[in-house]
Amino acid sequence: MRTLGFIEHPVLKISVFGWSEKYLVKIEAGLFEQTYKFRQADFNSWEDLRGFFDKPMLDDILATFRKMSDDAMRAAKRLQSHGTA
Repeated sequence: MRTLGFIEHPVLKISVFGWSEKYLVKIEAGLFEQTYKFRQADFNSWEDLRGFFDKPMLDDILATFRKMSDDAMRAAKRLQSHGTA
């Protein structure tokens, strides 16, 4: 897998990789990450993915990160209440 580039964002780290005729877009926020895969044949170049990750898509991704964080916090609280942490 090789790094092709990055998509700028003020909060998220968005990396684009090429691997096995696919583009992998890894989005990181703190300890959490989301990965999206695309067939390279569907795009002229990896830079075309910038249009896919427009403001509404990135807003949805941020909402998913918030849900992931909330889910992890609830799970940690359950673990603590069972006295195993």
